[in-house]
Amino acid sequence: EQYKTMSSRRGGGGRRGRGRGRGRSALAENDMDFHETSAPSSPSTTSDKEDNIEFTSQQPCLVSPAAEHVSNTLLNPKINHRSDAIFGDQAVEQLKLRHHKPLKFHERYRPYLRDAGLLGLSQICQKMPQLDKALITALVERWRPETHSFHLASGEMAVTLQDVAMLLALPIDGRPVCSTTDHDYAQMVIDCLGHDPRGPSMPGKSFLHYKWLKKHFYELPEGADDQTVERHVRAYILSLLCGVLFPDGTGRMSLIYLPLIADLSRVGTYSWGSAVLAFLYRSLCSVASSHNIKNIGGSLLLLQLWSWERSHVGRPLVRSPLCPETDIPQDLPPVGFRWVGARTQSENATRCLKQYRDELNLQRADQVKWEPYLHIESSSLPLLCTKDADLWLTQAPLINFPIVEMYLPERVMRQFGLRQSIPPPFRPTLQALHRISRRGRERENWEETHHEYIQEWEARRQRIFPESEQYDPSSYEEYLHWYSGVTRRYLVPSISDDVEAGPSLQPDDSIDLQYQAKAPMIRKAVDKLHGMVKKAKMAMTSTADTTKQALVFEFLHGFQDVLHDLGEIKENGGSATSPHVESAAAQDYFC
Repeated sequence: EQYKTMSSRRGGGGRRGRGRGRGRSALAENDMDFHETSAPSSPSTTSDKEDNIEFTSQQPCLVSPAAEHVSNTLLNPKINHRSDAIFGDQAVEQLKLRHHKPLKFHERYRPYLRDAGLLGLSQICQKMPQLDKALITALVERWRPETHSFHLASGEMAVTLQDVAMLLALPIDGRPVCSTTDHDYAQMVIDCLGHDPRGPSMPGKSFLHYKWLKKHFYELPEGADDQTVERHVRAYILSLLCGVLFPDGTGRMSLIYLPLIADLSRVGTYSWGSAVLAFLYRSLCSVASSHNIKNIGGSLLLLQLWSWERSHVGRPLVRSPLCPETDIPQDLPPVGFRWVGARTQSENATRCLKQYRDELNLQRADQVKWEPYLHIESSSLPLLCTKDADLWLTQAPLINFPIVEMYLPERVMRQFGLRQSIPPPFRPTLQALHRISRRGRERENWEETHHEYIQEWEARRQRIFPESEQYDPSSYEEYLHWYSGVTRRYLVPSISDDVEAGPSLQPDDSIDLQYQAKAPMIRKAVDKLHGMVKKAKMAMTSTADTTKQALVFEFLHGFQDVLHDLGEIKENGGSATSPHVESAAAQDYFC
């Protein structure tokens, strides 16, 4: 109801059409050291008795795009971010994507999956879209662990609880996915699945090779009795959880989720939506903070669907598959279903990565689909897509066993159609939280370890971010004015005046054409245009000759027209990226 009210308030809308690899694990421990200081200005509080941790409290310097990689205040200089290599024009390997295709679906699983809140995900996975490793690598380069958001040219964006609900129809409201791991998992597999996994198929006390699960449970046998069906349902759900929602960077399946699905009637009581977001955030933070990690886990399906819905970069044609016929509203597919069977550009992934980086550098705000779900009628979707809409703006932490990640919707309010002001000082994703893992803690009661954060999650409806004003372009311009000086909007290497755009092509080079990035040259041209505008304005005020003033004004107007067409100047003629003015709001952010 809240979603429908919000939709009608902004104009309603029409109906949606139907029709292995070595390397460090993506969830490996990493040293994400923040600046530690005894300054009392912005103390951080945590259950661990550690020093206050905060970023350097310098005032923001709003710099020109060419200097963005030199002075920024949102970014932690101690993080060895993957994007740093781009400024040194170093080669960055594409990531290897860790995920597993689920087991084969059977109609007898449907009522169990419906009650578990996993039917929508299952519908998409029956013909899973092809994953684009170049696109995912390009997005990881934009992810900032400091803010849990992608830092793009047009502002911050993030995968939110809204996206989880709308794309995958996963439940948001519910118990945190967190429990003790003090179990005999081999015996639990026997009890829940009816087969003994001990041996080479179980490389650790709580891990299982996916091929074992596939061998015993890939397909439900004909005429199976109820007990066999329930065992296969548990195996199928385990393949969804460990293969699609929570795959780690090792390629193994974690059995820590098995106790949560042992009683099939209780599977739907958990907040799988917040858990998948916690796992994805941790994966992105780990990989973005290291040049050495070669694999990435997390729900890459969710990440890619999010990108396709909101950005033109790497987006394939929408096939609009036919909706499965059903008289049961809960069985309608979620928004992500329209991408089933989509194919990506995989013939030259290296070229695609260069292209995607370039397109993200050049992407304008009007090329972003900020509210992709606005005109979709809720009646065409399963209830799970919208029933927890009141939690989309909660500031409660996201929890998944050892993982606790901060959820910061206030940084991406435009995605909800709401006013984006300069975000308040955020609660840092503390070094201590990012370093917590299951390594050496196989028998841990995570409910006790994370008691403080679980209490915050239980108070999720009392932690809603208080913003009710609709999106306002003028406030967003103020936000961009602040944002331009505190982060990297453009991931481009610096270009000197005597460097050309790229190597000239010889006739016999046509077999292996290289993608020539446009963003570096455009950024260079924009910097020069800003300088010419400044000189023209000075010339206007330094002469009384009206003829000269008219001529200079003509040049000035032309320069500003070009900057406006490039999205570098506002409607009133003010620069969108280069003013060296520190607003009071920007100063307050660091107080």
